[in-house]
Amino acid sequence: MKKLLKFNPQYPISIGLIIMGVGCIFFDVTSEIGLLITLFGGFIMLGGAICLIYIASRK
Repeated sequence: MKKLLKFNPQYPISIGLIIMGVGCIFFDVTSEIGLLITLFGGFIMLGGAICLIYIASRK
């Protein structure tokens, strides 16, 4: 748990945003691979946001 509090949540948020951008720009969302890449980036970004909220509530 102490490692989670030292973790900078801005990294997964920005990585998730980049992955979502790549999925939307280079792949069609109606195809399976484009949808999968976009959802994967969204879940990474959501995980970073949850970590950010949790860390902010602990302080």
